[in-house]
Amino acid sequence: MGIRYYAYPLPPELVTAARLDPSAYLSSDPLADAWDLDGQSRPRMLYLDKCWGLLQQLTCADPRAPRPSYLLVEGRVTHTHDGWIPWTRVLDADEVGRIADDLALINPDDLDDLFARGASHFRDDDRDYLESYLAQAKEFTADLRARGQGLVYMIG
Repeated sequence: MGIRYYAYPLPPELVTAARLDPSAYLSSDPLADAWDLDGQSRPRMLYLDKCWGLLQQLTCADPRAPRPSYLLVEGRVTHTHDGWIPWTRVLDADEVGRIADDLALINPDDLDDLFARGASHFRDDDRDYLESYLAQAKEFTADLRARGQGLVYMIG
């Protein structure tokens, strides 16, 4: 199935508790949420599929100076002999606001730069894939900023 990215809104009053136990604020089956497998209506969430890696490359071209929006996708799973341990993080409303502001600044020139740097290792459809999920990330974080909410995310 692969390693995927899922994020859920988090009211500001739950941020401190969520930082102590992020998994308590994540769905027990985020893939079912994202793909509407359980027949329930899809909860408010950001599903980035496997695009989180491309978003990491876009927002952290220089590891010494990542963009503020890198916080939205920072992290890697811990691989084990029979799978992986997910990466989880909680971001407060101020962090989400900075991320939303930075994502809004990303433009086609930034994507051109990314794909020019690593043209040999990208697939033909990676740009469309990235543009689609980048647009969703922009919309989701802008909405959370407007609502004064944080988020909890998992890469796993």
